[in-house]
Amino acid sequence: MKKILVPVDLSEHTQTVCRFALEIAKKSDSEIRLFHSYFDYVILSNSSFPYSLEANEMFNQEMMTKIREEAQDAIAKLESSMKDELKRENIENVKVEYTLTGGLPEEEILNIAELYLPDLIVMGTRGKGEKDILTGKVSSKVVKNARCRILTVPRNAIYTGFHDMMYATNFNDEDFTDLQTLIDLLDTYKPVIHCVHINIDRDRVTDETKMTALKKHFHSKMSEGRLIFEIIDNDDFLEGVNNYVNKNHIDSIAVVHHRKGFIKSLFTKNHTRELLYHSDIPLYIFPGHKE
Repeated sequence: MKKILVPVDLSEHTQTVCRFALEIAKKSDSEIRLFHSYFDYVILSNSSFPYSLEANEMFNQEMMTKIREEAQDAIAKLESSMKDELKRENIENVKVEYTLTGGLPEEEILNIAELYLPDLIVMGTRGKGEKDILTGKVSSKVVKNARCRILTVPRNAIYTGFHDMMYATNFNDEDFTDLQTLIDLLDTYKPVIHCVHINIDRDRVTDETKMTALKKHFHSKMSEGRLIFEIIDNDDFLEGVNNYVNKNHIDSIAVVHHRKGFIKSLFTKNHTRELLYHSDIPLYIFPGHKE
């Protein structure tokens, strides 16, 4: 991994997002591109007086200049603080730069991703005002359209590395490839990956047969202690996930782009909202097979 794109909103949450990005970069000798997009337009108020248009335009220009300058100052300070940390730790192989632009954040993030071609995007799942933006306009569009891996970081997440990751399966044919891809992508960390199926239909016999096939395929990884396979009986998918996360001290959850069934289960009926509001678990989203 060589390039990490880090969109930031310059709120207090930015420090948490940057901590994850910086620690990942340290382990992979990656460069970091901080990115912030500020709104570069202000809607003029309606008025029947001709002279008010000119006055409003002047006011808006002054306001936008101030917004741009404040954003420039904030992101420059952020870049400087990250560089200072790297210097204190004598880390020379990690570079930090920033890009500042005006425009709609969801559009501008995708635009810079197309140009910069990052290997990973690290972004927050809550913006200002404790608002969950993963199900909102910005993050949902990035998650849907970005072509690289994405790590979404909840506001209260604390970086501890990636030691225990949960991979939820519905027993699709792609599991064999996806699990191996996940193992390869996280080789630097060598986490224990918990391959978990939430058995909501109570068809235990069929599930056991499919899980046995997965265990057989990854027998060597199980012997190394890097893979754990579990079937959890629970009529509520989200509750089953949360219970397992809490019981097993899971520090991240892996999701695959092409897995429409799982993505649908996770992103409908407020599952993502509940999962991310009531836990502090980062979501690691990586691309699978092209459909």
